[in-house]
Order: sequence, then C-alpha cells, then structure tokens
Amino acid sequence: MNLRKAKPSKSLNILKEVIVQARQEKGLTQEELAKAVCLSKWQIKEMEESDSFLIFYTMQIKVHAAKRIGRYLGLKEAEYLQDADKSSFKLL
Repeated sequence: MNLRKAKPSKSLNILKEVIVQARQEKGLTQEELAKAVCLSKWQIKEMEESDSFLIFYTMQIKVHAAKRIGRYLGLKEAEYLQDADKSSFKLL
C-alpha cells in the first residue's frame, strides 16, 4: 500500500478589492458574475464584502470559489490571492 503524506495547506487571503475592481471593469453586476461562474449572488457578495464564512463553510471552499471567479475575470492567482503568512509591510 502506497500512502502519501498530505501537503500542508498554506493559509491564503483573498484580496477582495481586486476581485471587485476586475468585476466592475468588465461591467458585470454581482448577479451576472454569479451566473457566469455557477455561484449564487450571495456567495459573490460574501466574497467581495466579508471575511466571514456565513455561506462558505471553510476558507478552503472560499478560496476554491475565488479561483473560479479569478479565472473567469482573467486574473492571475497572485493578483487576488496572498499568502497569509507574508506581512503586508515592506521595508524601505
């Protein structure tokens, strides 16, 4: 039997403002985007406006949905997903 060790999942932050800006630049409403990526309007609303998990049960599910949205909007993952372990401060 070949058992593989699971890779530790890294913690990611979703940069909501990038998703909102990309959606608005494409001229899409939250409802139109939701229909295009097979999510509910409430899921898009939570993605763009909240850090909570009212609709998405886990961060992993929320990140998976963000990736689907990002692909549809033509974004690279590095543009809207950020490693939570990295500081947002830069030394000058």
